[in-house]
Amino acid sequence: MPLTSGSSHAFDDLVEESLDEAAFLWGRWEGELVSLTRSLDEVWSWTEDRLHGALDGVRAAGPGFIDVAIAAMSSGDPHRTAVGAALLGSSTDPAATQALLSALRAADHPVLAPIVRGLELLGTRPALRGAAGVLGERDTPSCKAALCRLKAFLRAAPGSELASAFEHGDASSKADAMRAAQYLPGHAAEEWIARGLVDPDPSVRYAAAETGTRRGNRAAWRVVTGQGAALDAHSGPYLRLLALLGNAESHEVVYAALRIAALRPQAVWSLGHIGTVRAAEACIAGMKHDAVARACGEAYCWITGAVLERDGLARQEAAPDVPAFEDDDLDANLVPPPDALWPLPDVDAVRQHWLARRPGMHATARHLRGIATSQSTRVAAVETGPMLRRPDLVLELQARTQGKYDVETRAFTARQRKMMAAARAALSADGGA
Repeated sequence: MPLTSGSSHAFDDLVEESLDEAAFLWGRWEGELVSLTRSLDEVWSWTEDRLHGALDGVRAAGPGFIDVAIAAMSSGDPHRTAVGAALLGSSTDPAATQALLSALRAADHPVLAPIVRGLELLGTRPALRGAAGVLGERDTPSCKAALCRLKAFLRAAPGSELASAFEHGDASSKADAMRAAQYLPGHAAEEWIARGLVDPDPSVRYAAAETGTRRGNRAAWRVVTGQGAALDAHSGPYLRLLALLGNAESHEVVYAALRIAALRPQAVWSLGHIGTVRAAEACIAGMKHDAVARACGEAYCWITGAVLERDGLARQEAAPDVPAFEDDDLDANLVPPPDALWPLPDVDAVRQHWLARRPGMHATARHLRGIATSQSTRVAAVETGPMLRRPDLVLELQARTQGKYDVETRAFTARQRKMMAAARAALSADGGA
């Protein structure tokens, strides 16, 4: 039966509601990729499954979904833009692919990132090939860097875009190029890493050092140990690498960084990866400092397997005072950073918990969620543990297995599961996990 005018409008409204829901869930899903408590399966069941359903709700418009997606991409909202790109990029309709590529040809820098994000998650092979061609043709470093990001996400070796992004781009583009260099064949990757390690910009040097560390590059590790030990304004990001992959001497650098206010947040994060009795006790000591108390609670839980709220170790917090209307800053950003919402530890309760937990832990062993750490415990934590530290665990596993273990932690669940299964099989074939 044909739709009447009224029913057609009602259907259009349902499609628009599906688009609104998809944009909302897209943003929530991105946030849950670093969830403090939810695992990959829980993120799927709570959010991602609903997101895919909302996308299907837009696709129910038939060919008309193309216009809906084009409008979403021009909305100025990054989540709606990503949803629009994902809808067009996942379609087998050639008209949808052409609409996506037209938007990509005209996209300026702020719009480029969400378009590429939608494409990397759901793009079909024709859409990805077309996008690579468009980005490769555009003569701007930001487009070359976007192509580097897209190929790195897909685990494809970069081409000439890497040189263009590195030699003509800003620090952000050069860092993207360094991260993409991980997927070059042996000698070519080492040459680019060597260039990045001596770049004048600290963010580029760090990107090169991290890429080199993942590949087992000795020069990169020398930069990691040297820059971390410098304990200067640029040392912060290196501390987690020292915690994940360093020895007891390297860990002393992390403990020293706790005494430097500017480095303290990253040092506290790194304590969680050191995972020893001393690290847990340093977390407890840090809980008395308001600026890092929540982070110390998170790191303590990562070491011991505690859950502050579940185990009665969280402090009851009063709701913040609401300012009078005339005193309120109407332009203020009211969305707190994720770590501001982490539970605040009750120090006395945590100390009692530690008294009971401490005897079961070997003094010098590294622990992960209460268990002495091994390759199998790290793999299990990636597969079933909270989302927050999974990227760091994958980095460590890549470095320790010469790249045999690899999971893209920013992908949708189906791809992550495939990568986890392939990585586990590769380790089993090599005598590991």
